[in-house]
Amino acid sequence: MTNYSNDAFLSHNGADKPAVERIAATLEKQGVKCFLDKWDILPGDQWMRNLENELSGSRTILIFFGTNGIGPYQQAEADAALRRQIQQRQHCIIPVLLPGASPEHIVQCSLFLQGTNALKFHTLDDPLPHRLLAGLLRGEDPAHLRQWIRAEAAAPVDLLQTLQQWLSGLCFEWQESEYWVSEGQGKRCLNIPDLSGSFNADSIEYLLSWKSRLTDLIGREQELKVLHDWADSPNRISACMITGEGGTGKTRLAFEFARQLREQKGWQAGEAQGLSGCWYTAGAGTLLVIDYPEQRPEKVSALLDALARQPLSCKLRVLLLGRNGDFLKQLTQTAQTIMAPGFELTGLTAGDPNAWELFQAAWQQLHRRQQLAVPPLPLTESSFQQWQQHNAAHRRPLFVLALAIHRMLQPDARDLSAPAILRALVQQYEINRLVKEAKQSRFDPYSLVMLRALAGISGKLDSAALRQLIQTSETPPLDIRLPVLNQLKQTSLWSQTGIHALQPDLLAADLLHYALTEAAGDQAGAWQYCALAAAADSSEASSILGRLIHDAQFILKRSWPLQSLIDWVSGDFERSATLNAALIRSNLERTLLPLAIATDQSAVRNYEQLAADNFAAYGPDLAMSLNNLSVRLSDAGRRAEGLAAIERAVAIYEQLAADNFAAYGPDLAMSLNNLSVRLGESAEPTAEQAKRLMEIRAQLQLIKRRIRDEYIQVPAHLTWLLESEPDDKG
Repeated sequence: MTNYSNDAFLSHNGADKPAVERIAATLEKQGVKCFLDKWDILPGDQWMRNLENELSGSRTILIFFGTNGIGPYQQAEADAALRRQIQQRQHCIIPVLLPGASPEHIVQCSLFLQGTNALKFHTLDDPLPHRLLAGLLRGEDPAHLRQWIRAEAAAPVDLLQTLQQWLSGLCFEWQESEYWVSEGQGKRCLNIPDLSGSFNADSIEYLLSWKSRLTDLIGREQELKVLHDWADSPNRISACMITGEGGTGKTRLAFEFARQLREQKGWQAGEAQGLSGCWYTAGAGTLLVIDYPEQRPEKVSALLDALARQPLSCKLRVLLLGRNGDFLKQLTQTAQTIMAPGFELTGLTAGDPNAWELFQAAWQQLHRRQQLAVPPLPLTESSFQQWQQHNAAHRRPLFVLALAIHRMLQPDARDLSAPAILRALVQQYEINRLVKEAKQSRFDPYSLVMLRALAGISGKLDSAALRQLIQTSETPPLDIRLPVLNQLKQTSLWSQTGIHALQPDLLAADLLHYALTEAAGDQAGAWQYCALAAAADSSEASSILGRLIHDAQFILKRSWPLQSLIDWVSGDFERSATLNAALIRSNLERTLLPLAIATDQSAVRNYEQLAADNFAAYGPDLAMSLNNLSVRLSDAGRRAEGLAAIERAVAIYEQLAADNFAAYGPDLAMSLNNLSVRLGESAEPTAEQAKRLMEIRAQLQLIKRRIRDEYIQVPAHLTWLLESEPDDKG
């Protein structure tokens, strides 16, 4: 029997030494003899030889994994420990996850640790993992220790697991407009963005971003309680949605909730970028945060439908964040079965002491994080409350932070309205900087401002999008000349793989408004089109544009040059068709309705001319364009015009279905459905209208029955046809 000189050898990255030393001290107090290089190797000793001797002379090797990754010495120590474990056929390794670390860090070290019992510290202040680690080092049965964990009411269930349990995952695969969901081995952790450790006083994007966590989350205790109650509910799978205008703090609230679940309850929580791949789950539960589902409604709706259908062994919560609840209207009946009630997040009410507390905290942190003395507050509590009452936008947390930043930079500023504050910050931090850089590089003065602004429409301009944007802006040539791609890569705008949008959205909206109205002039429409045409996903980009227009019009009170975009595309069918394809989607942003109507009208005019010469080839396109136009006109309140358009569409589909019902029967049913909706919109229908409506609905039921009886295949986007109630579809 081997006599060991140490109970435990502590292998770690030097960057994690303070945490490891604290754990070692606690173990020593519990009678566990530890080897820690800082304690046991003196200056002048042979470092490597001592490490080798102490590792072989220790009963157990603790391999600590922190957020700093694997250190070079640590990897060598882990490899030596694994060789010993294999040679002696006896487990001698215990992986230990420090706060913030994930199973990924263990996998990066070695997959051979999958069956090993591992311990997780959610916080170093909790005495329970310290006691568990001492128990493991004394050789206590892990099964007994797990029972002990279960007996502790507040203990995270994933304190002690095998890596194999931690590596369990949920896989999402998007194929042919469908999601395939399966359980297997995870490969990545859900992400909780955090920039709090890299303070940047020169970036307004950093200062106003929720990711910087300039202050604690203040005034949202009730909302957090609602979310925790939802997480603790017995349902295996559940989804809910938080709605709210820009600047109310939806995303900050969601990720604070995710952080609390991860640190306090042992959940896996965060965002799954791209909504595809295999993500780690946790025995306690998994939270998936999806921001702006209305940007990709088909994918998110399909994912919720797949999750509702798939029997999962893991506890899953899906938290959606959007501007309004319109997205929920297009969920399938199956997806709706997992939806729990959500709530709307509004600004902090006028007179709420939390708003004043937030302003004070922001003022203090803005100075302390720059190691500056904190001067007296620039406003009294009374004057702050008066400022809040002046404009509803002033009650939103983002504008409270913006006020603190603005008063720090311009103590004598007089106009403290939300639009004036945001424009001043955008001017100082973005516009002035980019104009100066462009002049120094001998570019067009407004070229970098325009590119940074246009990136807001798609979220990011990568190399391919920039090449197309530059090319499109040259035919015909626009007044602002853009640098070539290689030149752009040398500017401050370039970040890794492209030019990213300014965040938050309100900053992006203000910058884009400035670029279009102050820099582009009468070419504002051309630049908006160029950005939409260059986007990798023009439908998603148009959704973002609709959101930015909303923010500019309704929050910042700025008129938007949308008519210039309509004028730019109306005279060119190719341009109009490009945008028309991007705008054909459910729950279109209301700010884009005039544009959608214009492109639909252009499509109708074009297909009318083509169908006059070849009805068989272009009649279906004409009918679909009329159907789409009808929906948009009705949404815009132009019901009589919408009714006339759908009447024409029905007549065309009736003619087509008479010759080929299998091909056009579903389209006829769709148009009849929409006609019944148009007819039913009248608050006080005449007797003739009521009779017509009954006839249409009877005809629709007959066509649905024939579709079923003849087993006609219905396209995926028309599956709603077999539902009983009429619903407006385009």
